[in-house]
Amino acid sequence: MHIDYHIFCLCSLFINEVYLDVNINLSNVTVLQKIDPRFLGVTMDSGGIKHHWNNYSFTSPKLLTLARGLTPCIIRVGGTDADYVIFTRNNTEQPLNKHSLSYGDHYNFTMSAGDWDKINIFANSAGWDLIFDLNIAPRVNGQWDATNAMELFKYTVEKGYRLYGFELGNELNISPQFHVSAQQSAVDFLSLRKILKSIPSLSSSLIIGPDVAGIVVSFTDEFLDSGGVVAVDVVTFHHYYMGGSEATVDKFKDPAILDSLAPQIIGSIAAIGKTSPGKPVWLGETSTTWSAGPDNIGSAYVASFMWLDKLGVCARYGVKGVLRQTFSGNGALLGPSDFDPNTDYWISVLYKRLVGSNVFSITQSSDRNIRMYAHCTMIPSTMGYERGSVTVYILNLGSDAVTIDVTGITDTTQHLYLFSPGDERELRSQYAKLNGNLIQMTSDDRLPQLPPVPHSGSIILGGYNLGFIVFPNANKTQCM
Repeated sequence: MHIDYHIFCLCSLFINEVYLDVNINLSNVTVLQKIDPRFLGVTMDSGGIKHHWNNYSFTSPKLLTLARGLTPCIIRVGGTDADYVIFTRNNTEQPLNKHSLSYGDHYNFTMSAGDWDKINIFANSAGWDLIFDLNIAPRVNGQWDATNAMELFKYTVEKGYRLYGFELGNELNISPQFHVSAQQSAVDFLSLRKILKSIPSLSSSLIIGPDVAGIVVSFTDEFLDSGGVVAVDVVTFHHYYMGGSEATVDKFKDPAILDSLAPQIIGSIAAIGKTSPGKPVWLGETSTTWSAGPDNIGSAYVASFMWLDKLGVCARYGVKGVLRQTFSGNGALLGPSDFDPNTDYWISVLYKRLVGSNVFSITQSSDRNIRMYAHCTMIPSTMGYERGSVTVYILNLGSDAVTIDVTGITDTTQHLYLFSPGDERELRSQYAKLNGNLIQMTSDDRLPQLPPVPHSGSIILGGYNLGFIVFPNANKTQCM
């Protein structure tokens, strides 16, 4: 029965006529970059605090199981509502003047001690590292008023919570409700650094910012030149390819749109390097689109092309962290109420399991529909792989199947983890198949097995397929 399964999976990839030959050449690869196991992280929107995290059900065994599937992982709690959060030790609803600071659907609201406990306990239970975006809106004489932040710090110390990092403000370059310049925000960040350094249990927390909307170098340059270079440990941008209302199936697999990211990253890292050589750069909030779009297309199978490609581009060109907006919600890794995983979640799980720290150079196909990235395989491995193994992830944006041949290694044994649409909705499907089998949660307390198909020789990658190929016997010295 085991053999029949393998035959089914491999034969199912031969559905379309093959039009293109692609070569994966592993002979002269060099290490371009290194990434951390927490390179792929997630976010939760601060707006969830407004509703006391009711949409998250932090006690749900299913949610905790899904969270642990991404460990080690950074979780960032932030977003537009971060600049409306007022901490209070009181666990009852606090009366606030909604119009003391408001914009559209955003207004001042309280985060109770209980709300703060929930996210810290959940992150700790999942084995995640927590980053919290502080409210930069309280101001006295133009300066950030840290009074409420100090209350939060005191409570955090009393409870023994350890924070991986703090941010201060969100997307100040486009903030419509108040205006804090790049120069002034740098001063505010320096104040935050001084405060944290005075608190022993928080002194090692990273300071992350300025959380610019879009890869906008001008605001960031002014921020760094005005003292931000000393104030922050990590420089952050936010990135989305488009608004959800603009999204279409064709745009999610358009090579021209996917190609737009690399030059932005290259330019921003080069600019930051002039002011702050060696300073890590993250996409501190990012996804495909900034809303799910019509028919929840941002959660569909087709959205995974942008997600996996973004991970490859960022790793290849020097980004050190990619935090996915969001963990749960519309267009997120998980559905908003039932926490059913979207294809991006399963891709993220296998990325964590298979993709290691050393990022290789690899020649791209002349066909823009084929995109490839290569790393050493993740070691230590939960999948049983040894040092020397190589993981390639590959995307076929076209409808035609392709033949993939491997050169540059003696033993071309492969383990295939290939995704295809999960049902008749094809690219609009909310589900995915792995090697021809529908991926489903069958238990709330454990993830389903995600086994590979062992193979040797040429690989057939079906139209609109994507996934991972592990070469367990590559014996690359760079991966030893």
